[in-house]
Amino acid sequence: MSGIINNLFNNVNKALVYLLLLGLVLVIVYLNTRMGFLFGGVFSMLPLMFLVFLVVVSNPNIGVILVFTGNYFISGLSRYVQGIAPGISMDMLLVVVMVAVLFSSFNKKSDVKMSNSFNGLTLVALIWVFYCVFEIFNPYSSTIVAWLTSVRGMGIYFFIIVFLVAIVVRKYKDFKRMLFIWAIFSLIAVLKAVLQKTIGFDFAESRWLFTEGAASTHIIYSGTRYFSIFTDAGNFGTGIAFSGVVFGISALYFKETKMKVFYMFTALACMYGMLLSGTRGSLALPFVALTIYAIVSKRFVPLIVTTMIVVTAFVFLRFTYYGQGNSYIRRMRSFFNTDDASYVVRVVNQLKIGAYLANKPIGVGLGMSRGEIRTYRTDPILSKIPADSWYVLVWMETGIIGLTLHAFILLYIIFHGGYLVFFKLKNHQLKGLMAALLCGIAGLYVSSYSIEIIGQFPFGPILYFSMAFLFMSPVYEKEIDEHKLLYPELYKDDES
Repeated sequence: MSGIINNLFNNVNKALVYLLLLGLVLVIVYLNTRMGFLFGGVFSMLPLMFLVFLVVVSNPNIGVILVFTGNYFISGLSRYVQGIAPGISMDMLLVVVMVAVLFSSFNKKSDVKMSNSFNGLTLVALIWVFYCVFEIFNPYSSTIVAWLTSVRGMGIYFFIIVFLVAIVVRKYKDFKRMLFIWAIFSLIAVLKAVLQKTIGFDFAESRWLFTEGAASTHIIYSGTRYFSIFTDAGNFGTGIAFSGVVFGISALYFKETKMKVFYMFTALACMYGMLLSGTRGSLALPFVALTIYAIVSKRFVPLIVTTMIVVTAFVFLRFTYYGQGNSYIRRMRSFFNTDDASYVVRVVNQLKIGAYLANKPIGVGLGMSRGEIRTYRTDPILSKIPADSWYVLVWMETGIIGLTLHAFILLYIIFHGGYLVFFKLKNHQLKGLMAALLCGIAGLYVSSYSIEIIGQFPFGPILYFSMAFLFMSPVYEKEIDEHKLLYPELYKDDES
């Protein structure tokens, strides 16, 4: 009799589950038909978000990996699934991960502690967020929608990412795992660009190029500019050069031959990806990064080798015409041409912007310089002038006060990172990996003059990850020192 009752209850439970699933499907269909695909799509993601929440509560490091992964691929995915809004999707993921990590911090057995979040980087990130919030009261801003659209990329992602890293990624092995994941993703990105070159563009890429009009900037007289899984070729070229510099320098500091080979191969692949993008501004990144590395390495051989590479490349591109028949070399060489038409237009535009902002010390408001008037009542003058630069964009939207504050924060990060690498860190490998991040960050700073990369997926957030790892390096070294006391035989060959 009890068996019959148990079977009855099991059948009832199964029926309730099926009815619940059917009910959810009907609700999703109703929301899609009545309230639009976006609202229905958001609702349909709730079960997945709840699952992510449960997983991250039990293992916060998975949350950071999910954020890094989502950030890297969301732009490319949105090209194939047009209903996906990259910003909204990342917002949802960040909110779920943040809430889950905060829940995890209440567990006494958890390593996640709110008290670990405070360092110089989280402080300056918080100051910048406050300034961005203050911009909502800008008298020249005419709509809250523009502010909401822009404030995430301008400041909120910066704070959330450095906060998450500070309280979650506190183990050296976790940092090295993130570096390895980044390298794998970079290889995937380069492979996609190679497939675009050798096989051709797929349906989604062709639609973006020829229907949506991107071909005018990517299929030009000098050849095709490949963009991989990113928003455009400029984003791909500069970001993959950033990755290549980080992995190339990192390769020098791994003892294991297989890791050295892996990271060096990844670095060379990334540099090839940079060439495929045809992005001239990306060339500044390796030049600056290698110059910084020659300084911070404090070693004679790297100094000589790096200096020779930089000088040889500069002389080859600036003072010779060898390889001019190759479209990739020709594009790179034009970087040094100050008479280039696009460079002249950029300077003229900046003069116009300067004159317009002369009496607007806090700019025209976040989001007010983007798009056209019909989008969300953007500024009638600046919406017609392309920023063509992250710093010019910050200047337009936050004014000279905002630009000065932003520049101070960026300089503080690079100088404090330089202090850590040059004077404080002693462990050979850790110091080298942090030098790689420092050089990459410095190179991206300079390249951001010619592209708005800091405000775009994925390399804006990856820059914030890199900054956060750099500021966490004293925590990693403390862990290494403690481990060295317990297992000195593992470090007998380590160089200080």
